[in-house]
Amino acid sequence: MKQWSIIVLILLWLGWHLARPVDLFQSDLGRHIKNGELILQGNWDILYKNYYSYTYPEYPFINHHWLFGVFCYVCWHFFGFSGLAFIYLIIELITFLLFFRCWQRYSTFPIACAFGLLSIPLICFRPEIRPEGISYLFCGLFCWMIDSFQQNRLRASSLIIGLCLIQVLWVNTHIFFLMGPIITCLFWWQAFSHKQGEQTKVFQTLIFFLIGMCLVNPSGINGLLVPFTIDRAYFLFPTSENQSILSFFKFKSPIYDSAYEYFLVSFLMLNVVIFFLAKREGWKKYILIIIINFILAAAAMKSVRLIGFYPFFWITSSAFVFSQWMQYAETPKTRKNFEIGLVLLGILLSSSVNFDWNQKPFFGILPGNNNAAEFFKREKLSGVIFNNANIGNYLIFQLSPQQKVFLDMRIQPYPSDFLMNTYEQMNDETWHQLERKYNFNVIFISFERSPGAIKFLVHRLMDPSWAPVYYSKDAIIFLKRNNQNAPIIKRDELRPDKIMINF
Repeated sequence: MKQWSIIVLILLWLGWHLARPVDLFQSDLGRHIKNGELILQGNWDILYKNYYSYTYPEYPFINHHWLFGVFCYVCWHFFGFSGLAFIYLIIELITFLLFFRCWQRYSTFPIACAFGLLSIPLICFRPEIRPEGISYLFCGLFCWMIDSFQQNRLRASSLIIGLCLIQVLWVNTHIFFLMGPIITCLFWWQAFSHKQGEQTKVFQTLIFFLIGMCLVNPSGINGLLVPFTIDRAYFLFPTSENQSILSFFKFKSPIYDSAYEYFLVSFLMLNVVIFFLAKREGWKKYILIIIINFILAAAAMKSVRLIGFYPFFWITSSAFVFSQWMQYAETPKTRKNFEIGLVLLGILLSSSVNFDWNQKPFFGILPGNNNAAEFFKREKLSGVIFNNANIGNYLIFQLSPQQKVFLDMRIQPYPSDFLMNTYEQMNDETWHQLERKYNFNVIFISFERSPGAIKFLVHRLMDPSWAPVYYSKDAIIFLKRNNQNAPIIKRDELRPDKIMINF
C-alpha cells in the first residue's frame, strides 16, 4: 500500500507537468479534430486527398492517423477541449504506469521511482495532444503483455489476439505503428538467443500476424509502406521537429537546448554503467537493453520528435541496470545512500528542467486562442485566403470546409517544388504571381520571427493594396483594398507603425 501511495504521488507530479493549455496555433490538434468530424460525416476524401487546400486539392495523400482524429473529435464533441486534454493526460499517465510497473520487479523500488522522476523532463518535452501519445501507450501495452506472457500470466492465444487488435488500431492511428513488430522482434531475438523454444515459436507466429494486421488500413500496402516513404518529404522540406539534435546545437537554437542536453546526459549516464557491467558480467546479459537503447537514441538524434519514445524505455533500462550496479556496493548502507541520492536528484531535476513553477495545471484551450477566427467570422470575411504554413491547422479547424487554405504544416500533400521553390523562396515577384493566379482577398498569417516571415510581413505593411485590420501576438489579418472590404477597412484598419513596433 505504501508503494502505491508513492506511485500515485509520482503520477500526480507528472500530471502537473503535462497539464498544459491547448494552443491551436502551435499544434496539429485542430486538423485532427476536423478530420474526425468529416470522417464521421462520411467524407472519405480526407483519407486520400489534400482536401483542405485549394492549391493542390487532388494531390494524393495517405492519412495515416485518421483514427486519432476520430478519437479527438468524439472527445472534443462531448467534453470540449478540457475533457479532451484530461482524457489524453490519463492516457499518458497510464503509459507511464505500464512501463514503470512492467519491469519494476527487475529493480529496487526506490531506484525505479528515481528513474521515473528523472524521466519526467523528457516525457514532458512534447506535451501537446498528438497521435504519438497513442503510440507510446501501445508500446507500453506491447511490453506489458509480452512480459505477462513470459511470466506465464497470459496465454499465447490471448497474447496474439490482443496484440493483433492493438496493431490494427495502431496502423490507423499513427505512423509509428512499426514499433509493434519491432518490439516483438527484439523479444523473439531474446528468446531465440536464450534457447527458449516455445516462446520463440510464439513470437515468430506473432510477428507474421502483426505484419498482416498492418495491411488493415484504408490504403493497404501503401499505408504499410508510409514509414519508409514519408522521410523523403521531410528531408525536402524539413520542419523543426524533424531536425537532428546536433543541428540545434550547431545553430545554437535557444528553444530546446535544455531538453536536448538532458537527453544526451541521460543517454551517456546509462551507457557508462552498462559498459561497466558488461565488462564484468559479459555482454550477453545486457545486449537487448543495449540494442533498444541505441535504436531509440539514434532515432531521437536523427529527429527530435522521436525523443518522446526514449524516456519510457529509459526508465526500465536504467532501473534494471543501476540495480545491478548497486550489487557491487560494499555495504547495504552504501546502497541505501545511493538510492536516496538518486531519488533526491530525480525530485530536483524533475522540478527544474523543462518545468515552470508559474505554469499551473490547466485543462482547456489557451485564453484568447479563438479571437482571430472570431474576428474573421464576425466580420463575415470571405474570398480566397493566403496563409503561412504554421497557421494552416488553426484555419482548418476554425474555417473548414467553408474555407480552404493555401497550405498547412503537413508536408506530404504538396509537391516538393511548390514547398521549396514557391513557398520557402517566396519573394515579391513570386508573391505577385500568386496574387494574380489565386486573386487573394484575405491574408491570414501567424506571427513568426524568422527573417523570411518578417520580411514578408513588412512588405505587406508597406503594400498600398493591402490593409491590416486585425493584429495579436498570434495572428495578423490583411484585407485587399476593394469595394467588398471597404466598410471593414474604414472601421478596423490599423496603423502599420503600431504593428511594426511590436517586432
